[in-house]
Amino acid sequence: MKEIRLEDLQLGTTIGVGTVGTICDATDPRDGSRYAVKILHPAVSRDPLIRARFEREMAILQRLSHRNIIEYYGGGEHDGQLFYVMELVDGGSVKELFHGGQCLTWQEVVSLTIQICSALQYAHNHGVIHRDIKPANIFLTSDGTVKLGDFGIARDLHNSDLTGAGMTVGTHAYMAPEQITGETTITGKVDLYALGCCLYEMLTGEKAFSGDNFMQLFEAHLHGTPPRVRDRIPGCPSAFDEIIAQLLEKDPEKRPFNARHVQGVMLQIAAEHNVEESILAGAKADLGQRADVGAETAIGIGQNRLRDRIRRSGQGMERPEASLSMMLAIVAFVTLIIGVLLYFQAD
Repeated sequence: MKEIRLEDLQLGTTIGVGTVGTICDATDPRDGSRYAVKILHPAVSRDPLIRARFEREMAILQRLSHRNIIEYYGGGEHDGQLFYVMELVDGGSVKELFHGGQCLTWQEVVSLTIQICSALQYAHNHGVIHRDIKPANIFLTSDGTVKLGDFGIARDLHNSDLTGAGMTVGTHAYMAPEQITGETTITGKVDLYALGCCLYEMLTGEKAFSGDNFMQLFEAHLHGTPPRVRDRIPGCPSAFDEIIAQLLEKDPEKRPFNARHVQGVMLQIAAEHNVEESILAGAKADLGQRADVGAETAIGIGQNRLRDRIRRSGQGMERPEASLSMMLAIVAFVTLIIGVLLYFQAD
C-alpha cells in the first residue's frame, strides 16, 4: 500500500463537515490521482480522547484491506493537525439514493447486502466491530460497488475500548438494544442488527423504528416490533422478509450467527430468482472457501439497476472544484463554533 503525505496533495472542495473533522477531496499533482482527506478540527485536537479515537480509526483502516471497505493511504500529523488520506468514492452513499421516501428494489438491495456482508465479515474476522452501520456510511462507486466507511466509533477487540462503561455510542435509529443499554460486552451482532434496520429502510423507504425523541426511539428498539417487510412490499421474497426479521431480533443470540450466513441467504435468494448462474458461481465458491466472505461479485440485475440509479441521482457526477482558501475558511468557522461551545462547557 502506498503512503500519501498531506503536503503532496492539493486540497479541493469540502465534501463534509462533522463535529470533529472535515473531509475534502484532494489531487496528487504528480499523477492526477484523487483522494479524500479527513482532517481533525484544531479546536478538538487537544482533547486526548478525541485524538485517541482518531488515531484508532487510522489504525483500524490501515489494518483492513478489502474491496468493500474504503481504502486507507496513510495519515499522521501536519502542522499540528491530525489527518488521514483515503479512497475517494464517486457514487455518494446509499442514503443519497433516497429521494422523498423513495425505496430501492429488492434486487438492488440483494446486491448491496452481499457486498455489505462481505465487508462486515472481513472486519469482524479482524476484530473490528463497526458500531455505526447506517445508509450514510455505506458508500458506492459509480458502478454500484459498496464501500463501507466511517470507522470513527468502531470497537477494536485487539485493543482497549475507548468507550466508558455504560455509555451508548452509535446512531439512534440503527442501535441494537445491547448498545442502548450500555452492555460492556458486545459482538458483531450489533452490526447485524443495524444491517437489518438498513435493509428494512432500503426496501420500504421508512425506518424500522421511529420516535419523536431519542427516548421514544430507544423504547421502540427495546420493545417494539416493526411491520413485516412483505406486508409493505408484497413482491419481496419471503426468505428476504424472514432474514430481516431475524436480524432485528432483540436477543443477539436469536440473530443470524454472522454476516457470512446472511450473505449465503442473499445468494440463495438471487439463485432462486434467475440471477445469472455464472455470476453466482464465483460468489458461492468464495463463500465456501474463505472465512472472510470476500465474495468478489456484483449481482447482475441489482448491480445494473444501482448503476442507473446512481447516474440518475447525479451523485456520480464530478464534484466542482473549490479553492483551498474556501476549505480553510470553512474549517476555521467550524473550529470557532466548536471552541465557543467548549469554552462554555468548561464554565
